[in-house]
Amino acid sequence: TATDVCAVGLVDGERDLADLALLRPRGHGARLAGLVSAALEAAGASPADLGAIAVSAGPGSYTGLRIGASTAKGLCLATGASLVAADTLKALAVASRHSGTTIPVLPSRRGEVYAAAFAPDGSTLRKPVALALADLADWLPEADDLAVTGPAAEAARDAVTRPLHIAEARPSGLVVARLGHA
Repeated sequence: TATDVCAVGLVDGERDLADLALLRPRGHGARLAGLVSAALEAAGASPADLGAIAVSAGPGSYTGLRIGASTAKGLCLATGASLVAADTLKALAVASRHSGTTIPVLPSRRGEVYAAAFAPDGSTLRKPVALALADLADWLPEADDLAVTGPAAEAARDAVTRPLHIAEARPSGLVVARLGHA
């Protein structure tokens, strides 16, 4: 719920059970519980079967993050499941499936973006930061195969003079679930 996408994923160990998403900005509060129910139904599971609940912990939309966290906490209280936080930018990097250095970017406020840098092995090269688009070029790590991904990818590419390509990725509840499992 950190972006305009409201998404739910369900995993059982290494097995993917459900991956549902809606692109409905500002509608997460009305739709998230229904997506959770639909994911459980699709997997033939009940809330009592949940051992852990992963939630996108930000950065991202303040309201969306609150909706996701409060829904996850409520489910944890009702089921006894553990609560696990997953970094939104790492989830975007993983979802991109880019084989090189990946820079996930989310819009922030007035010409700023949230960004981080991840190596091909998934390790963090640059921790999440909020910075002006004009400062992005100086912040980027040196890498041959560098790609931007996420909702602000085009703005980031346009703000930088060096060649960057865009690695397509949508925010994914399934990737958040996998990160939470890990």
